[in-house]
Amino acid sequence: MSSLPARPSTTGLFGGTFDPIHFGHLRLATELAEAFRLEKVVFLPAGLPYHRGRAAHATNDERLTMLKLAIARDPRFDLDDRELRREGNTYTYDTLAEIRAERGPDTPLVFLAGTDSFAKVAEWHRWTELFDLAHFAIAVRADDSQWFSKGPGAFPKEVWPRITLNLRELLGSPAGKIMTFAMTPLAISSTAMRAAAAEGASIRYLAPDPVVEFIRSHGLYASVKTRSEAAPDAAPGVAPAGDRIAGAAPTGDRIE
Repeated sequence: MSSLPARPSTTGLFGGTFDPIHFGHLRLATELAEAFRLEKVVFLPAGLPYHRGRAAHATNDERLTMLKLAIARDPRFDLDDRELRREGNTYTYDTLAEIRAERGPDTPLVFLAGTDSFAKVAEWHRWTELFDLAHFAIAVRADDSQWFSKGPGAFPKEVWPRITLNLRELLGSPAGKIMTFAMTPLAISSTAMRAAAAEGASIRYLAPDPVVEFIRSHGLYASVKTRSEAAPDAAPGVAPAGDRIAGAAPTGDRIE
């Protein structure tokens, strides 16, 4: 008796600046994986979101190194640095088109977005074609007043027929559906972490210890004086930099 063909593994895609990555990002990635039964969640650090320019406070190499440190112990998490290597403006369409070409036509891809950024999806580059490339998982915060007052009405009308409440329906196709899920509200943000580091305040327990130590030892986000006093050594077992959402705040069409 012939066996049934294996269902392609479902992959989640989590784009953002991750400047720096913190426990809010990691918890959100975990909840995404559980809500959509994902075998992998791939972190996609942004190169140049066209809304924002090159104003990130850590270098590409530093952000990449912090991501590697943060996800090292979770086998579900992976890292894709294509946007850091890409020259020119970064668009979600280009990234999804590349990944779709690599994964083939049948692999379900689930791209993460927040309600606030997805409400402006009509402003994204080639936005109507995005749904040919991936599903969209929309993370809903408990304090999202716009979502709870408008619901799907917060999104462009053109996407309403794509919204589903049926996970099996989403997982049964490679792309094209939109589904929301509740995220745990953790009051942690990259902006607040940068501000705390600049003031010399502790950022421990806001991010994994190896990330915190990397920020401290390299003087990231610190004042000029504090940076000059920072130890030059990398975190234990990590090569020196030069290798590279509270919860889900939008950065163009990405998450901070």
